[in-house]
Amino acid sequence: MIGSCTNSSYEDLSRAASIAQQALDKGLGIKAEFGINPGSEKVRYTADRDGILSVFEQLDAKIFTNACGPCIGQWARYEDPKNAPKNSIIHSFNRNFAKRADGNPNTHAFVASPEMVAAITIAGRLDFNPMTDTLINNQGEKVMLDEPTGWELPPKGFEVKDDGYLAPEEDGSGVVINVSPESERLQLLAPFEPIRNTIDRCKIVN
Repeated sequence: MIGSCTNSSYEDLSRAASIAQQALDKGLGIKAEFGINPGSEKVRYTADRDGILSVFEQLDAKIFTNACGPCIGQWARYEDPKNAPKNSIIHSFNRNFAKRADGNPNTHAFVASPEMVAAITIAGRLDFNPMTDTLINNQGEKVMLDEPTGWELPPKGFEVKDDGYLAPEEDGSGVVINVSPESERLQLLAPFEPIRNTIDRCKIVN
C-alpha cells in the first residue's frame, strides 16, 4: 500500500512508478496485492494526467480514492477480521500497529518508503534487497531493479478540475447557515456575553 496522507506526494508516486515501469520493461509482475492511495485530488489528477497512475494500473495495482482508506482501517479485506489468517503487509503509511489497516489482529504491518513498497510487491519477499538481489522475469532471466527516479514537482505544474474547495464569499454578511434545532450533531454557537471593562471588574473585587 502506498499513499494516503503520508508518502503520497507527486514525488513519492513518481518514484514508486519508476519501479513499476521497470517491472513492466523487464518482464516482471507483482506477487502481492498492490494499492495506491493518492493524497489529494490535485495529486491524483496531476499524476493521472502525467501517466503515473496508468503505470501502476498496467501492473495490476488498485487505485484507491484519495482518502484515508486503509491507513485508518477502512479496508474490508476479510468478512471476519478476528478469525482472518496471519499475514504481513508493507506500506508507506505512518502507523504500523496491529489491526490498523484491515481490522485483523493477525496482520503484521511494516513501514517502508514508497519505492521499497513497490519493489517488495514485485519481489514478493519481505527480505528483498533491490541493491543486491536479482529477480527472475517471465523469460526465465535474472534481472535487477535500478535506482528509482522521480520528480520533486510535476514538470507541467499541478492541475485539478475540482479539488472540492469552495472559497468563502467576499461579503459573508448575507450568508445564512440553517441548522435544525433538533439536530443531535450540529449546533450554532451563541455569541459570548461582552466582558466587563477593567474598571468595573476592579470595583467588583474591591
